[in-house]
Amino acid sequence: MRKTLLLCMFFAMISMLVSACKVKQKQHDLSSQDSQSLISELLEGDELTHQLSKTWTINKVNYQADSKKDMLYQRGEVANLRDYSKESFKLSPNGTVVHTDEGGDQHEGKWKLVDNNTKLKMVLEDNKEVFWDILKTDTKTLVLHLSVNARKVNWDIQKLDEIDIPTAAVFAGFFAGIVDENTQNISITYQMSPRG
Repeated sequence: MRKTLLLCMFFAMISMLVSACKVKQKQHDLSSQDSQSLISELLEGDELTHQLSKTWTINKVNYQADSKKDMLYQRGEVANLRDYSKESFKLSPNGTVVHTDEGGDQHEGKWKLVDNNTKLKMVLEDNKEVFWDILKTDTKTLVLHLSVNARKVNWDIQKLDEIDIPTAAVFAGFFAGIVDENTQNISITYQMSPRG
C-alpha cells in the first residue's frame, strides 16, 4: 500500500513538472490586449513624442495569421523568411514620418500619439490611417503591434506604390507561406531600435 501511495505521488509530481514546463514554453500571444503599454502612465505626451522622435530600424518581426505563428525576421540571422533590413521609420518631433519600406523606397506622411498615448497613428502618402499599438518603448526600444483584417485587403494590386502598410503585412505572410486565402486576421509585431 505504501509503495502504491509513493508511486502515485511520484507520478503526480512528474505530471505537475511536465505541465509547468508546457506553461513556461507557451509562445507569447501577439495580441495587444494583455500587454497594453504602460508608457502612457509613465510619460506625458510631449516627453513620449520626444523619446519617439528618431529613426527606428527593425530588429525582429513576429507574425501571426489566425493561429499560425512565426518569426519573419531577426537582424543578423541568415535564414529569415522576409528581409526587413532596409525598413525603418523616421519620426520627427514636428509630426512628420518617413517610412522606408522593404525595397528601400521612402514614403512621407504624418504621425501622432492617440488613445492616451497607447497608439501611434500614421497617415502616409496613400492617405490611409494606420494605428499601431505601442507595446513597449524606452530610449533604446520601440515595439509596435499592428492588427489587420486580411479579408479587407486589396489583393488586386496593379502598381507597387498602391501597397500600404496593412497590405504589405498581409503579403509578407503570404510570401512566407503563413497566409492563405482562408486567413482572416493578421497580427504583426515590430521590435525596433534607434539607428546609430
